[in-house]
Amino acid sequence: NPIIFLPHQKITRQHKLFLAFCGAALGREQKKEPASGRIFFGKNLSSTKIQLASLIKTVDKIEQEITNMIDKQAIPTLRLNDHCKICEFQEICYAAAKEKDDLSLLKGLSGKEIDMLNKRGIFTVTQYSYTFRPRRAKKMMAQQIIKHHHSLNALAIRTQTIYIAGKPELPSATTRIYLDVEGIPDENFYYLIGLVIDDGANATSHSFWANDKTEEREIWSLFLKKVGALKDFVMFHYGSYETKFLKQMGAQYGGSSELLEKIKSYSFNALSALYGRVYFPIFSNDLKSIASFLGFKWSDHNASGFMSLLWRQQWDRSRDDIFKQKLIAYNNEDCHALRTVANYLEGISATNNFERYPTKHTDQIKRDKPYDIFRENNFCFPDLEKINRCAYFDYQRDKVYARISPLHRKLIAKKAHKFKRNHKINQTINLPRPKKCPQCNAMIPYRHANYSKIVYDIKIHESGIKRWVVKYTFSRFRCKKCNKAFVPSIYKKATASKYGQHLMAWVIYQHIGRLKSQHGIIEDLQEIFKYHFPMSIIGDFKTRAASCYKSDYDELWSNLLRGTLLHVDETKVSVRGVTNYVWAFANMDTVYYMHTNTREGDFLKEKLSGFKGVLVSDFYTAYDSISCVQQKCLIHLIRDMNEDILKSPFDWEMKELGKDFTALLTPIIETIDKYGLKKWHLHLHGKAVLRFFKKLEDREYSSELAKNFRRRMVKYKDKLFSFLVYDGIPWNNNNAEHAIKRFVFLRNVINGLSTEESIKEYLVLLSICETLRLNNKSFLLSLAAKASDMIRLKMAVNMVSA
Repeated sequence: NPIIFLPHQKITRQHKLFLAFCGAALGREQKKEPASGRIFFGKNLSSTKIQLASLIKTVDKIEQEITNMIDKQAIPTLRLNDHCKICEFQEICYAAAKEKDDLSLLKGLSGKEIDMLNKRGIFTVTQYSYTFRPRRAKKMMAQQIIKHHHSLNALAIRTQTIYIAGKPELPSATTRIYLDVEGIPDENFYYLIGLVIDDGANATSHSFWANDKTEEREIWSLFLKKVGALKDFVMFHYGSYETKFLKQMGAQYGGSSELLEKIKSYSFNALSALYGRVYFPIFSNDLKSIASFLGFKWSDHNASGFMSLLWRQQWDRSRDDIFKQKLIAYNNEDCHALRTVANYLEGISATNNFERYPTKHTDQIKRDKPYDIFRENNFCFPDLEKINRCAYFDYQRDKVYARISPLHRKLIAKKAHKFKRNHKINQTINLPRPKKCPQCNAMIPYRHANYSKIVYDIKIHESGIKRWVVKYTFSRFRCKKCNKAFVPSIYKKATASKYGQHLMAWVIYQHIGRLKSQHGIIEDLQEIFKYHFPMSIIGDFKTRAASCYKSDYDELWSNLLRGTLLHVDETKVSVRGVTNYVWAFANMDTVYYMHTNTREGDFLKEKLSGFKGVLVSDFYTAYDSISCVQQKCLIHLIRDMNEDILKSPFDWEMKELGKDFTALLTPIIETIDKYGLKKWHLHLHGKAVLRFFKKLEDREYSSELAKNFRRRMVKYKDKLFSFLVYDGIPWNNNNAEHAIKRFVFLRNVINGLSTEESIKEYLVLLSICETLRLNNKSFLLSLAAKASDMIRLKMAVNMVSA
């Protein structure tokens, strides 16, 4: 077995891969691959055993890539990474990357992110800068995660402008401490603590040096003594290294618990104030890059974290005071650089502007709104706004042209007359006189006063629809015995609304069934029936109709639970600007919609607890927790596979996987076309499915895309082909998707202006409408007849008389 010795105090993945490389070389010589190896590391020669099986596979893959590169005499792809800072070719590669304007110049942009951008045709920082789109400001939550937008960083570099995406918040105190610590991470050894203490009048520097590990406690004590002498302070540092230092040293060497808690409370990471909020026109957010941009200069231009480790190593060997002084100077200059950055951030925070450098807020970046041409304009002078209003179409037509054209005056007068038009009474109904007093049951109350009420309605015939205006006449009565005045309840029911039931049915049918907008329906009422009603009647009609069908809506769900098949899908809906979700449940003859505030699927367990059939759904993980037989939609899987293959045309492993899956599905679909969804014929394909999955599980893929698809298919192995062993179970989720499509059409009509209660009313009526549609029944006649037995879907064809 391979054994290697390392001077480092910690083992990294690169060390393990090197061990695996040695193991692979030994395996070729010994004709047997070693199972494990051992690494001896550190000053004390600690050792650890490493399993090599998976690592050798990774090494083989790397070797193959290098071999292919050599055979093809190809130049390796330029990609800057963390190793560059210790590489002898650092300057050459950086110059080449700058010349190419390569994406890897942006620190923090991972290799996978760069690969994804390359697939989109984005290869340079300049190209990437054009992809930034300013987002609308959201309400800040207490624990909101700040995101760093690399595209905005690229935009800052291209325009050489500092962009402010959020106001940096810095704590304030009379005394400000700037802390920087030097150490050897491999040895967990901190040898230099640097402080710059600024009391507002003077700034003093302090350095605490440890020759070796034994003096670490002493410099920690000196640090605590210096900080403990200050009363009101805030301690700035940059990055997480100092945070780890304070925590580790406090736990290891202790100190006053009150002082340690005070230091913990009053320490502040300056990087957290600018991360995701301030974007400098530089490639990295490290202290040296930002401070250099702001004008700070180090005495040694080669000074860096890596150089400090090298200087310390040279001092340990030679004890030459030159290297010690270099380290102390570098540490002190880091503290002053931190002071420069903190002062700049404080300037932004205090004034929202910093004129020394070109600065812009992201709110000032113009959003692309190619279709927003009918927006309201803001004018700098009130008189300009008045002038602009005078150019409106309606104002100009009704006020300006009417003064110069007699024809326009007549048209305006005729238009105004329409609204005052009295409609012809088609039917007069005299409501009968009551026989008893509702209070004391005395006989024959006398008539106290006469009233009438007009109800606007329509009449539906087999050959068409016409306006129908009904006049109700009734009286107010007074009892001779108890002297109480009353209006009989029959009058109240008959004249509860001035709009008739058939008119409500027609409006709801146009809005829900025909997907007409509210403006369009009001215009149709004016053009067809000469009714001039306010738009609010549509909301009132919707509420009335939804309450009529609430019990039928609940019965639809009971019908779905009793069935053997259930499709489910979900989509977004905007409720007054807030994203909510609508879920569609369907089978072959029933559709049921419901609303939830979020996409969380916890309610599904309780909602579907009584369902014993087969659930057909997409691959949303919330459905996985439901305890019933499931069939995943293969169309979703096929579309995803096809899209990825088209995006990666040279991924041969993914193409081969797609061909195998297509070869498996083709005879199954042919059987369905010939015999239908019958398990007697479909179960014969079960062996082919087992062979496919065995081949899939046994094969090793190097393509990440193929690996992901294999992982996905193996995960849902028992849910992809349930339709082979059950009668009448489809292999797609078309029923639910068709139901969702109908809601999407309605959502476009609603246009995000409804309340949550209004959405629920829409879903009740849409459930009834789509269920009737699946059964070839009339939604209009159902509304007009107010049919009560919706589950049996028996439509009444005789209209209820007024």
